Amino acid sequence: MAAAQRMAAANKVGDPVCSLSAVGQPNPGLVPQGLHIAIGHYGDYWCLIW
Repeated sequence: MAAAQRMAAANKVGDPVCSLSAVGQPNPGLVPQGLHIAIGHYGDYWCLIW
C-alpha cells in the first residue's frame, strides 16, 4: 500500500518495488497466472508485486 500511496502523492504511475503498476481499473489479463501476488492500492493507484 505504501508504494500506491507514493504514486498517488507524486501523481504518476510507477514505483521501483512494484512488478506492475496501474492507475484506474487494472486489467486482470495482464497479471501472470500461477504466481503469489501481493496487491496494494490507494485511491486509483495499484501496485502488484510477485
